[in-house]
Amino acid sequence: MKKILSAGLVLFLTTLQLAAQNITGNIQDSTHQPIPGLRIYLAGTQKHAITATDGRFTLRNVQPGTYKLIATGIGYNTTEKEVVMDKGDISLSLEISSSNVGLGEVVVTAGRNRETIGTVPSSITIISGKQLREQSAITTDINQLLGLNVPGLTLGTNTATKKGETLRGRSMLIMIDGIPQSTPLRNGDKDMRSIDVSVIERVEVIKGATAIYGNGADGGIINFITKKANQDTKFSGSTDISTSGSLTSAANSMGGRISQNFSGTVNKFDYVVSGTYEQTGVYKDAKGQVIAPFQSLAQNENINGFAKLGYNINANNRIEVMYNYYRTMQNATYVNSGGKFGESPIIGIPGTSPGAKQGTPYNHNAYLTYTNKRIFRNTSLDVNLYYQDFYTIFEYSDYYEGGGNSAISSKKKGIRANFNTVVNVSPNLNGDITYGVDVLNDVTEQPLVDGRKFVPKMDMKNYAPYAQLKAFIFKDFLLKAGARYENVSLDIPDFTTIKFGNYAGGVHVKGGNLPYEALTFNTGLRYTKFEWFNPFISFSQSFSLYDLGRTLRLAKDVPGGASVKGSIQTDAIITNNYEVGFSSNIGKFNASGSYYVSTSNLGSSLVDINGVATPERAPERIQGFELTAGYQFLPTLSASASYAHVEGKKDAAAGSVYLPGSRISPDKATFNVNYSPVKEKLDIGVYYVYSGSRKRFALNPKTNDWDLGAGPVNSFSLVNLYTAYHFNKATTLRLGVDNLLNADYYPVMAQSRVTTDSYIKGAGARFNLGLNYRF
Repeated sequence: MKKILSAGLVLFLTTLQLAAQNITGNIQDSTHQPIPGLRIYLAGTQKHAITATDGRFTLRNVQPGTYKLIATGIGYNTTEKEVVMDKGDISLSLEISSSNVGLGEVVVTAGRNRETIGTVPSSITIISGKQLREQSAITTDINQLLGLNVPGLTLGTNTATKKGETLRGRSMLIMIDGIPQSTPLRNGDKDMRSIDVSVIERVEVIKGATAIYGNGADGGIINFITKKANQDTKFSGSTDISTSGSLTSAANSMGGRISQNFSGTVNKFDYVVSGTYEQTGVYKDAKGQVIAPFQSLAQNENINGFAKLGYNINANNRIEVMYNYYRTMQNATYVNSGGKFGESPIIGIPGTSPGAKQGTPYNHNAYLTYTNKRIFRNTSLDVNLYYQDFYTIFEYSDYYEGGGNSAISSKKKGIRANFNTVVNVSPNLNGDITYGVDVLNDVTEQPLVDGRKFVPKMDMKNYAPYAQLKAFIFKDFLLKAGARYENVSLDIPDFTTIKFGNYAGGVHVKGGNLPYEALTFNTGLRYTKFEWFNPFISFSQSFSLYDLGRTLRLAKDVPGGASVKGSIQTDAIITNNYEVGFSSNIGKFNASGSYYVSTSNLGSSLVDINGVATPERAPERIQGFELTAGYQFLPTLSASASYAHVEGKKDAAAGSVYLPGSRISPDKATFNVNYSPVKEKLDIGVYYVYSGSRKRFALNPKTNDWDLGAGPVNSFSLVNLYTAYHFNKATTLRLGVDNLLNADYYPVMAQSRVTTDSYIKGAGARFNLGLNYRF
């Protein structure tokens, strides 16, 4: 009897095992990209899974029956599918759509891995392709576009530099597809204008100190993500032709622009090729007066060439190469004239400036990326080799003995190896780990064009391993924590300083190797259960070598001789960012807000010492808040608004004092309305920005004048207009007007910097009329 019962039990269990079946599948978004980290449930059972790096999942040993399979994740609409298990294993291919609320935009910058805003416990702003297309029809100045759309970012300076533009009161790291454009060893503020807007698919802005990409992100990261290939056809393209000019006085102000793009997919290959040429005319203020050509956007010749080629070796392996060339040079027929700070602006009069032309003769960017979606179980690999070669020339100045133009040359080579492993412990604990290493060589110098060594060649080698954990705990809590170890070796040769301004020069400085080591951390927690209230709290750190070139060129002679290892302050800055915030999505309404505190033991402000701007290394504390809101009134009518406030102080010799206007911008508010009164035919967008006042300082009693960066800033308002008429799906006529109401104003930096060479008015009303054809 026992043998019979045993045999029966074995037969019964075997039958159950044979009856059990598996469900396998993969999930993609609407662009056919796999989505890792989605949670898969089989309703009514304990079966669950997390999609791997290639979007695949497996549910094992499912008994026969009819089930509801549920796929869900922050930033995506929940997808449900009925599954009938009666004829063996099942294989599924599912598509999940992004949520149409504010948590759905994909970001790759925040954690070195594909994520959505709702799974990142920090403040993020995404400027979408649609926003870029609309607002670049008003102006192609990327500085201005970002200032109008990113809370916490200073408004554009109306010049070719971002001098005085900060993100939450601190410097930011500018990147193109993760390739650093900033030159933190010698900051020339030319990194924002490093690529043309025509090849940018979207802009990701990660706010708050971060070390995830290394040196220079004290205030955050701005990453320009370039366009991807069209996956739906072998050949497609678009042609843009436009003209622009002043509405206050058209003479000599007209400019033109043409941009051509080709894209497609052929078998396993995909490609994007683009070229843009732009010539700008003279810029004029609200009264029709020619604006000074000092670092101006006027009379610029801009050229951009872009190519990206991808090859899908198989379903899991891909190789991609990208190259972008950017050039912008000023061919000015005007020179600066007159002007006195606080009384009258510098203007432009006909003439030829001595010295070399100002602008960026070239900025080369290239990368080679290899991606393996499943290098081993639940683990993907991205290996990225990149290169940047940047050279820019500044305006001629008598500031240097005998006069001259200075230039910044920066070459970067790097490799990033990035692994991501999906971890699935239980329904109450799952997530992923991103880990890898960065290797970077940055060689930067600032000579004068005539060959004199203004700032010596600085050769930085940086080796940095890192790891980042993202975990869902008890389903609704998302935890992120990570660390990065910076190991920096900076070689500086012997050099002799030159005379400029009131600095005598002639100091021989002994070079050497400066080593830096730092372990930076970040952690954050987000509660994801409710879309109507999605709060987070976070802490993050950044590492930066603040503008060593500026410090080195001001070396002082000391007993025993000057030395980079002894007599010059070269300590790195560690910045701490503390933040709480939330996102809310209630039907057609969305909102977000955050409050932050940023501290550092060393600062990066400039003070005037004997007529020379000199870094001041003082402890700093910056705090502020940001609020955004949007509402979709009708399918054809939407509105959004934002408000940002930031304030900061430093511990100076005289006690705690406010940070200068070159660091802290006034309060900023924006309000935008987009309306399509004739569906699929006519679009209208109105963009309003208010820049507040900031008057924190008094005249210096010793000089009876304002200190550097302490000028009083008055408020101003600007209104921009976008209109587009679609003749059909292929052809669109666009008209944009910058400064529609012709406001007569000085940009923030012109008011706060307190130098006559910066006291230049903003541009008056300008139009941009263009035709776009898509095929």
